[in-house]
Formats: sequence, structure tokens, C-alpha cells
Amino acid sequence: MAVLEEKIKVLANEKCTNLHLDHIEQAFFDTPEIEHQLQVSRTQASRAANRLVENGQLFKVNTRPVLFAAKERFEQQFKLELLKEYDGILEVIELIIKVPAERVFEQMIGFDKSLSEALEQLKTAVFYPGNGLPIMLMGDTGVGKSYFVQVMHEYMTKASVLSAMAPFKVLNCAQYYNNPELLSGLLFGYSKGAFTGAYESRTGLLEEADQGLLFLDEVHRLNAEGQEKLFTFMDKGTFVRIGETKTRKAKVRLAFATTEKPQEFLQTFLRRIPIHIYIPNMDERGIMEKRQMIEYLFGKESRKLQRPIEVTPRVMNILLQTHYEGNIGEIENTIKYACGSAISRSKQEQVNIQLRDLPQKIYTLNSEKKQWTTFEGSNLIFSGSYEKKQVSSQAKELTHFISRLHMLFEQYENGEETLYNLKKQWLQQVTQFMDELVYQDKYASHMSLEKFILTTMQEIFRELDYQTKFRYDGNFVLFFAHYIYRYVLKGETEQLILPAGLLELVDKNYRLAKSTINKLLPEIEKRLDLSFTSVDRCLFVLFLSTLEHAEQEAELDAIILAHGYATASSIANVCNRMLGNATFASIDMPIEATLDDISEKVRFYIEENQVNRGLVILIDMGSLNMIYEQLKQDIEIPILFIDQLGTLMALEIGNLIQQGKDLTEIAEQMKEVNAPNVQLFQPQLSKRKAIITTCFTGIGTAVQIQKLLYDCLEGMVDIEIIPTEFHDLKENGISPALIAKYELLAIIGTDDPQVPDSNFVFLETIISGDGSGKIAEIFQRTLSEEDIIEINNRLVKNFSLIRVIDSLTILDTKKIMELVEECIQQLEVRLVLELSNARKVAMYVHVSCMVERLIRHSEIMDFPDLEKFSYEHQKEIRVIQKVFSVLEQTYSVTVPLTEIGYIHNILYHS
Repeated sequence: MAVLEEKIKVLANEKCTNLHLDHIEQAFFDTPEIEHQLQVSRTQASRAANRLVENGQLFKVNTRPVLFAAKERFEQQFKLELLKEYDGILEVIELIIKVPAERVFEQMIGFDKSLSEALEQLKTAVFYPGNGLPIMLMGDTGVGKSYFVQVMHEYMTKASVLSAMAPFKVLNCAQYYNNPELLSGLLFGYSKGAFTGAYESRTGLLEEADQGLLFLDEVHRLNAEGQEKLFTFMDKGTFVRIGETKTRKAKVRLAFATTEKPQEFLQTFLRRIPIHIYIPNMDERGIMEKRQMIEYLFGKESRKLQRPIEVTPRVMNILLQTHYEGNIGEIENTIKYACGSAISRSKQEQVNIQLRDLPQKIYTLNSEKKQWTTFEGSNLIFSGSYEKKQVSSQAKELTHFISRLHMLFEQYENGEETLYNLKKQWLQQVTQFMDELVYQDKYASHMSLEKFILTTMQEIFRELDYQTKFRYDGNFVLFFAHYIYRYVLKGETEQLILPAGLLELVDKNYRLAKSTINKLLPEIEKRLDLSFTSVDRCLFVLFLSTLEHAEQEAELDAIILAHGYATASSIANVCNRMLGNATFASIDMPIEATLDDISEKVRFYIEENQVNRGLVILIDMGSLNMIYEQLKQDIEIPILFIDQLGTLMALEIGNLIQQGKDLTEIAEQMKEVNAPNVQLFQPQLSKRKAIITTCFTGIGTAVQIQKLLYDCLEGMVDIEIIPTEFHDLKENGISPALIAKYELLAIIGTDDPQVPDSNFVFLETIISGDGSGKIAEIFQRTLSEEDIIEINNRLVKNFSLIRVIDSLTILDTKKIMELVEECIQQLEVRLVLELSNARKVAMYVHVSCMVERLIRHSEIMDFPDLEKFSYEHQKEIRVIQKVFSVLEQTYSVTVPLTEIGYIHNILYHS
């Protein structure tokens, strides 16, 4: 029966010869045709054809009779993916019509990278009104100029610029270089007796290509007279056969290709060709595309030989680092040579290519080693029955990324995830997406437009460097340029939609990044003459949120506010450059601006930049009390107004801010330098809650405790956590500025600084003692019981993670901690336990290290009175085994009874 199926496949492929939408019905066949052609019964024909449908070789149309067709041939020809069956041929035709013409380009390696600029030029030529524009393809030998024109013809057909039956004629001028008269005759036609050997009249290619496309390869071989005749045709659309005087007309689209420089042509001829398209050579296309090309050509050779081909990593490395003078053609010949050599050495069915199978010149070319990214891993196997897709759509990558963001947001909306976890998972997805794009760009060649965008972005970021509160690096600017070139300019984001709730959540929770993006994007839109969608803006905010803040956590915010076109921004820019970071923001106000206008600008700045430590405002007008009256009902931060504006004054204040001085200290020092009007206003709204962290070993550990607490509290309670020097607290107490600004709930640390009237809590008490009780005591009635339990669990898990990280060398710490957390929760439920934090920490550490020991086959073999333990605690042992089976399955280990004994001790004994 397998023989019958092979014959049906041959029949299906024969039916698809000259497959076109205009006569698509000819590609289908039914069981009676199989029966007649292959001389089998109808039952046999039907069963075999349906098996091929199930295997993905054919697809069928459920008409009467049922029709079949070659699935792969349809997918290749029309650039779509088909299901196994359809209700009618019209349904298939509608699918084909809906496929965008641009899908034709996806068969080309580098269509969205090195060839993207060339394809944009091609589309310009194709859609120019009238008969399009002639194009000149330029590039080295073997870069794929002829293939480019084939794709161009396919694209024009798909886009209905040409009909499916339009002629496509090709002439290689190099073949007739020594006979220019014959070359001219082939092109324009000739009459009988026009020259020696013209025994009968002949139609020229211009005439034959009427209403279609004519491609002249190696057109530099056309002599001056031929070029003159050709540009006359391009001007008027008319020509004359050799030996005739009659003028003839034709409507032909023209494509030319050459390996020579423009100087080799008549300039009058070149002027008629407005679009010159450069096809890059393999070295210019980058290492990633070079590897794709090599893999594609191995697959092609495998299909031709109808034998699998196996290639070692070393062979692949040599092929990757070789410079090919003949480009794609030379790579293909090298692969053919290697396959031939391997076949001659061995009679095996599989072609096994090793280093000795490569041509000798390869080793000569690689005598000087080059530093490339090498291919590593197991051998590659290329099978003739499977064609690996060599291209991937950047648009699909973006769509998949947005889908993942959307899915995580839906989980949050449905109550399955907290805001804390949503932001954490978004950060992972955004960072991964950015890293992948930058990595791809690292190995891709940059087109001139992309280089221009990158240069422009570097200029913009350089100008804004001292006006924003984020640290930019080269990779981030590269990513920004890459995103704009790949997605925005090509309209990939125009049809994308994000739910309103997601956009609102991003606006609300990433205000600082949003404020910076609102300054950045208008400048980019102006300089690059483009516009961003709401999806672009939302994604840019998330991208920017991955960067570190440039300001120190303890620094204040400061604004220079002045009337005039650029007074404030000029002073702020000078001061920021001299101070070395973005200490001052600026607000330029119109001369006619009112107090209401000024107050609104300040209010907006505070909200957008999430100002919460205090604000210094240098202003060029009086009435400070009146401005504060406008603001006091809405703000909950202290504001220091200084009614004097100047570069020296701003620099002095900037230095004080960078030294970590609080508003009270700055106000006092400014009064000493005779500033005309200095007023410090404290907030009238309820103060923000805060916790101080400290450690006698220094500020570094206090910051670590701060990060630990932030990770546990984020998304649960809005609170400020302030790391403070232990000795400052012990000697000077809590600063008046902090007392004025915050409602201080507690000091958490490793040692008590003995601050009067403060609530000190040992970190160890929270971690190892009654954590939930201490957390409830700190926050009193501001958190629910469920929130307190969740914070306590996070605290224990995160603290355990810090201890485990240094102990594990094999395992993914995040993954093992999540699995252990699940096991602890199961044990508490099934054994009716309420484990203390100390026992939970012990479980996290012990079980994580136990799994790594088991993977290394270094399990603990001894346990005191093992037999007695196994007899007396059978129920607990069964529960522990059941709960820990998830670890056994995940890591392919078995937890022995001795290890269960020690886990039992942690759960029940001191």
C-alpha cells in the first residue's frame, strides 16, 4: 500500500505543474481518476488518499465527489498554511486571495533583515503609476540577483500588478558578448536577411515580453548601440526590428542586473533607471543569515539526493568562517562537492560529511583563523522529507510577545495573580524580548536607513541624557532603533490592540517611565517623520522601566521654573551637565502664565515623576504662599520654594542635593547665603507610612534588607522603606525631616540602635519567630489576615533563597524554591501542621540542597534507628513521599527513606 501512496503523491505533484489561481481546479483530482490512472480499485484509492490526508501530504475538499490536492505544493506556491480538509474549492480560493502579497518575500533568507531595504525599493518600482520603474540590480557574482527578480515576478503576480499568465522573459547578455549583432537581434527581433545567419524573421524578447517582465542579466555586456536602443524604448515604448523600418510598440517592465560599477555604462542609459538596488554579499549579510543559507542549501541537496545528510559542528564552523568569493553559488558548489566526497567514501544510506570531505581550497582560505560565533552542539541532520523554514517573521515575534503580556494581564484581572507578580513576570518577558532583538541585531548587517535611525536615536538620547532619571546604555539605544526600524516604519504595530485596562494599568504603575517617554517620543516623531501608536507608547514605557534609575534613592527632586521660551531649560541643562546627572527638571512658562497654570504644572510634575521624598522649586517670581495654597490640598510631600533664579544658586542647591542633605538643611544653608525668600512647606495631608532598615555592619546590609522587604511588600501595601546608617541612628536618632514627612511604623534591623520612642523589630524575630504576629503588629489594622500570611510566606521564601543561592551549583534556584514552596503548603494541609518561619526556612534550605545531592548521587545513607522510624511513622512517611513525588518527577531522582527521616525531624522535632 505504501507503493500506492507514493504513486498518488507523484500524481498530485504532476497535477500542480504550472499551478495558478486562475486555473486552480486543474490541480485537484478524485478517486475515480486515481482508479483510472493507477489501475486500482476505488476502495484502495480512497483509503490511500485519506491516509495521505491524515499524514499531511494531501488535503481534501468535501464536495461530491471528494477532491484531493498536494498540500505542500499549494502551501509553497501560495504562501499559506492549509488544514486537512475544506467544504469547497471556493473556500480555498478565498484563503489564497486573502494572503498578503508580501508573504512572497518570506521565502527569502534575510527578507526582514539584510534584504529589507532592497525589498522596499522593489515595491517602490513595482507600484509606480503606469508601467512601474525599471530597476538595476547591483552586486557581486552569486549574491542572488536572478533569484531576486524571480521573487519580484512572483510578487507582482500575487499583487495583481501582472496577470498570472503574463510573460516573464530572461536573457543573459554575457552568452552573446562576442556577437553583439545577434544579442541585439535577440532583444529587438530581426527580419530575414538582416545579417549573416538571419535565415528567417524572428520576434524579439521585447515583443514577447509585452504586458510582462523582461530581465536582462549581465547587462553591462550590452554594447553602446544596444544601450542606446534600449533607453529609446524606455523613453517612448517603441522599437524597430533589425533590418526593418517599421516602428513597433510594447509595454514591458524591465529589470537589469550587473556585477560592474556604474562607470561601465552609458550615463544616458543609467539615467533612465531611477532605482538601483544593491544586493549584499554573504559577508555583508552577517553570520546568522550565512548559517541559515548553509542550512537551507544542505536541505536542498538532501531533497535532491533523496538521502539524509549529517554534518558535524566542526564542518559547520569551517563553512561559516569561510569567505566565499562566489557567494551563494560557491557555497552551493562547496556543499555539492562535500556530499559527493562523502558518498564516494561510503555506501551508507545517510551522507555523513566530515572535515576531509570539504574542498582543499577551504583549508587554504581558513589558514588564518577568524573569530566568529561558532556553532556548537550535536550533529545536524538534514532530511529530504523535511524542509526546515529558514526565515521567521519579526512581526510574529512581536505578536507573540504582546500575547504573552496580555495573557499575564488576564490572569491578574481574573484574580489569579497579584500586581506584584504581574509586574515581575512582565519584567522578565520584556527583558527577554529586548535581549533577543539586540542579539539578532548584533549578527545582522545594518541597512543605511537603519544606520540613520540609530545615529538619530544616539543624538536624541545624548541630548536628553541630563534631562531624565534613567541610565541609558548602548544596547538600549540600539534596541530602540531596532524596534522603530523593524516594527514602526513597516506598520507592524498599526493593527495591534491592547485592552484599555492594560493600558490604564501601565499608565498608573509606571509613571516615571511614562513621563520620560512623553518627553522622548515627540522628539523622535519630529526627527524621523513618523508617528507612534498607543501600543508603541505602552511598550516603550515597559521597555524603559527595565532600566536603572540614575538618581540615588536618597536624593530629592528639584525643578527650575521660569517665565520665557527656554530660560528654565537652559539653566537646568547647564547645571545638570556640570553636576553630572539629571538633578534638575525644568518648566518653561509663557509670560502670561497665571498662578493656576504654574500650580497645575507643578502638580503634574509631582504626579508623573512619583515625587515622594521632597521637592525643591527654584522660581523667578514671588507669591510663594499663594502657589502653595493652590497645591497644599493635593500633595503629601514637603516643598522648599526658593525665590531666586540663577546658575550659581542652582549649582549650590544641586551640590547639596547630591550630598544627601534634606530640605530642612538646604533651607537653612540657603538662608545663610541671603536668598531673598526661602520657604519650606510641610504637607497637610496624612503622611506616607515608612519603615527604616539598619544594620551595625553598614549601609550595604541595610540596603539588602530594604530590597528583601520591598520584594515581600510590593503590591500588598504602599510604603517607603528607608535604609539608614546604624551609627547615625544610634547617635542622632531619626532625622526631623523624616519625622515630618513620614509616619514611621518600625525600625527593622540586625541590632537595636536604641532610638527613643521607636518600634524596633529584630529581623531574626520576623524570619525565625512568629513572623505573622510581628507583621500584624507593625501594620496593625491596615492589612487583612490573608495579606499578612502572604507577606510572611514571601519573606520566608525570599530569605531562604538568599541562603540557598550560595549552596546550589546545578539547580535553577527560582524553580526549586517554587517547587519546595508548593511541597511545604501541601505538607501543612495533609499533616495538619502550622510550621514556624524557622522550620520553613530549614525546609527550603534542606530540601533544595537534598535535591542537588540526589542529582549528584550523594544522598545521605544513614539515619538513627531507621527501622523503628519506618515502623512508627508510616502515615507521615506516605504523605511526605506523595508530596515529594513532584520533585522526583521533575528532577528524575528518588527520595530515599533516610532523607525522609531528616525531613520528618525538621517538621516535628526541635
